[in-house]
Amino acid sequence: MTTFNSSVPPPRISAPAQGHFSGHETFVLRAAWLKKGYDLLCTDPSLFAAPDAYVRLGVGKNMAQSIRHWLRVTGVAVRDPQQPTRLTPTVLGHQLLADDGWDPFLTTPLAAWLLHWQLTSQPSTAFTWYYTFNLLRGSEWTSTHLVRALADACRERDWSVPADTTLTRDVTCMQQCYVRPRRAAPLLDEPLLCPLLDLGIMHAIPGQSSSYRLTVGDHAELPDTLLAYTIQQLFARRTQQTLPLSELAYAPGHPGRVFCLTADALLARLYHLDALTDGAIRFSDQAGIRHVVWHAVDAPASAPYRFLAHGFAAEVGSR
Repeated sequence: MTTFNSSVPPPRISAPAQGHFSGHETFVLRAAWLKKGYDLLCTDPSLFAAPDAYVRLGVGKNMAQSIRHWLRVTGVAVRDPQQPTRLTPTVLGHQLLADDGWDPFLTTPLAAWLLHWQLTSQPSTAFTWYYTFNLLRGSEWTSTHLVRALADACRERDWSVPADTTLTRDVTCMQQCYVRPRRAAPLLDEPLLCPLLDLGIMHAIPGQSSSYRLTVGDHAELPDTLLAYTIQQLFARRTQQTLPLSELAYAPGHPGRVFCLTADALLARLYHLDALTDGAIRFSDQAGIRHVVWHAVDAPASAPYRFLAHGFAAEVGSR
């Protein structure tokens, strides 16, 4: 088995002034909610400031606030800095959720993996998600242990420490996003469940109450086009045109950690990127130095969604 040095420097990710552990009102992300919220925001960015927002969304009041939360933390809508009560769809939101968008109803594996990346690759929006996939020591935990670890993480960062009940609700919501509940028969509203349930990267440990584990493996259903997109994003945040393999595999906020990939699985995928990206991203292994190189003429921040567009076209077109 291939091994790499996991002693990598801290990632170049801005630390938030305070972690966020609420907003979802204990409701997990549902597949239909992002499209529903996006469509209404396109016509009325002040939707969630309106007293009848929940009526227009066709849900309860708490669910309406939850939809607002999920729109923001998945990056498909952003708060207007000039008018904080307004939410406007992002470029990613338009590309993904417009009627003629890539996958407005989130039916493809690529859509689910993309939402997972949006939730877990940055610490500023959904810290419990980020912490679990990037910072938690070991791959197994109990809900109680994770609550304590999050409280300790807040103290280490000089954040105000939320009440245990707040952290417990956040941990429970995070786990329910990824772990399918045990049922004798499927529910009638199965298509409305969280799109992250099918990723197979978190499981409940049988026979142990409130115990969970991350499933690290090759995750063959993870599209290489998403890996290319995430690497392009990482290049856009840095001045160097190289990314060490050890950082890609082990650093918080990088694909090895976020996607629960083994080092061997990540390495195998990196060899595909040259052909997949027309030479824009290349893996180099010379003199024992393994890294990925941004080799395109244009800057990484230009045309940021081109690899995603190709990936969605391939997945949707194959159906």
